[in-house]
Amino acid sequence: MMVSLTSARLVPVLALALAACGSSSHSKTTDAPPADAALSAQQACMDVAQADCTKRMTCSNSFGLDRIFGSESVCVTRTAAQCVAALAATGTAATPQTREACALDLPMPDYTCVDWFDGAPTAACTPPAGMLAAGTACGASAQCASTFCEIGANAVCGTCQPLPAVGATCTVDADCGRDLACAVPTGATSGKCAMYAAQSAPCLTGSQPCQAGLSCVGDNELKATTGTCMPAVTAVNGACDSARKTIASCDPTQGLACIPSGAGVTTGTCQTIDLVAAGQTCGLIGTPATSVTDCAAGGLCVKARPTDRTGTCVAPAADGAACDSALGPPCLAPSQCVPTAAGSTAGTCTVSDATMCH
Repeated sequence: MMVSLTSARLVPVLALALAACGSSSHSKTTDAPPADAALSAQQACMDVAQADCTKRMTCSNSFGLDRIFGSESVCVTRTAAQCVAALAATGTAATPQTREACALDLPMPDYTCVDWFDGAPTAACTPPAGMLAAGTACGASAQCASTFCEIGANAVCGTCQPLPAVGATCTVDADCGRDLACAVPTGATSGKCAMYAAQSAPCLTGSQPCQAGLSCVGDNELKATTGTCMPAVTAVNGACDSARKTIASCDPTQGLACIPSGAGVTTGTCQTIDLVAAGQTCGLIGTPATSVTDCAAGGLCVKARPTDRTGTCVAPAADGAACDSALGPPCLAPSQCVPTAAGSTAGTCTVSDATMCH
């Protein structure tokens, strides 16, 4: 039995928005804010953080905000702090004025939630070309002449690299820069950057993903048989198929999961994913499943064995405290659990600060 859970799209957009503090460019532009030498980094970053967190809340029906941060105020405070640090980083071309321009663009109605989820920023939110050459240490894309700072998983610093193109090797969406998905075949540890498929376009799990809000219906990855991108189900109690054989599954970005109608089947109805606090049970509730719970406020659902149906929510550790990206506690975004040794999942929650990348 398969049950759709949360979407990886709930996290990467934050990194894109902050990278521009300096993310291919959405075609929309807006009037530039008036030149104001007195505009502080703190004010501009608070403005863009508020706009981004509001977008996160409205585009996910509050689910993305509650799941990752727990509250809008926490989202704004932590997002703004990372932005302020990025504006002080070596070689950056981002300024308080460019951040303010992005803040004005994010709420515009023609900047859609699909654009936001799929990492397609507006022109004003795309990082400007910085002064650092390829191979130079960086913590934000606006430091790089290529406009792309490649930062590995569970790291806060990376190096300036060419902006990824279709076909580039990747493990997560962030490896593909902007506008591209990291398509990873089932069972593989890495994949290739690919363009998102639009509604009614052919799709194939692991190589040609659909845009946000769409479900790839009828594909067969083992036989390389393509399916069709169809609207994911967004209504509670709407009919769904978690295997996507003949109908779409639920839209995880809206906090919905497909609960099968009985044992041994994948069809059922979309139900709200309940968010629970640290110490509470998470995962598939009931046998067969009658509901799904996930962890609120950046928590991690820790299971004794990967095959277990349920686990326990573990709250994020404080910045600077010990963490474990696999076993918990996790770190609260945008901090990363930086390993203390190569190959280890245990480390320290490290604040993402571009000024520390040398």
